[in-house]
Amino acid sequence: MKSKEARSSFLVPRFVGRSEADMIARGMGRQLELFRETLTPAAKIQVLAMLALSDPKQLDHETYAKIADIARAMGYEQDIKGMFSGGVYEAILDVGLKLRQKSFDVFVRTPAGRRKDGRRKYKEGIVNLSILQEFGRYFEDEDGQPVKAEELPKDQLMVKDDGPRYGVPVLDQNGKASKDTDGNIRWRRANAIGWRFQSRFAELTKDKETAWIFYSDAIAILRQHLSRPVAVNLMMMTLFWKGDGLIEMGHEKLVANLDILAKDQDQVNRAIDAAFRVAYEEGIIDRPVTIRDAGYYKKTKKTGKERRKGKVYQWRRGVRWRVGKGLPMVQAEGQLEAYNEGQNEGKTEKPKE
Repeated sequence: MKSKEARSSFLVPRFVGRSEADMIARGMGRQLELFRETLTPAAKIQVLAMLALSDPKQLDHETYAKIADIARAMGYEQDIKGMFSGGVYEAILDVGLKLRQKSFDVFVRTPAGRRKDGRRKYKEGIVNLSILQEFGRYFEDEDGQPVKAEELPKDQLMVKDDGPRYGVPVLDQNGKASKDTDGNIRWRRANAIGWRFQSRFAELTKDKETAWIFYSDAIAILRQHLSRPVAVNLMMMTLFWKGDGLIEMGHEKLVANLDILAKDQDQVNRAIDAAFRVAYEEGIIDRPVTIRDAGYYKKTKKTGKERRKGKVYQWRRGVRWRVGKGLPMVQAEGQLEAYNEGQNEGKTEKPKE
């Protein structure tokens, strides 16, 4: 099987990066908990890599790729022997099986016509789905074509005490198992997987009204910081933010969106500071975050209320990752797609100064 290269840009359902914020805003605590339990930062990153390796026009058809292709798309590096460091293969397989077996609630917004003023209307709500309809390991036959393990004779599987391993014997020219100098059978491991995206997930990916452009370069950046989930959550939220203007969020809301569980405020502040530092160093945001203390926004003359209370964080997505109004068209889904995100979804707030 030939190795596959990830496309430089591709479409991904918006709910992957936005459901959490939508659920938080609407007080859907139980759905949020299940969403985060299934679609962990590692799972999100793997879904992005698998989409980058898939044919965008055949997402609901089976796709085959070497496990190493997915690992490379996620930004893992091989050693001089062409191997990946501990547990990478197993982690990819575990995530894939979980995404096939579990269904969970996601928050989606789909087009529902237009208002009288011409602006789009949207229907929004919860949809229960699984991401993968099929997922399994494959061997390669003599011609390098994928073969399912269940299609092989049981006596060809490598067996150990806790069950069959994924491997078949290497055959010699006479069709017999080949052995090494010590008399041990040479085993060919299953180095490929096949997957098929669930039909509803595929629909949300193909429709530009429910999808979002993502860049493969960002996948490796996110994966490198998996040990810092708060930073990954911040960068993911920023990359999926609608509109390309100033992003502004209050302290409590930011803590909820970044899934910071610490109770000590010093720990919370340190986690936020570290996440923004990583995002800036990686170029996800174009300048250090601006923090406005409580009282920065005064009461409005019209209502007499403060627009925002408490501490406020302001930042902006880096130019490299902007896909909004007025930007060049980019290659995604095999076609040139122009995204005017924010043009019909309300105006983006401008900095006060």
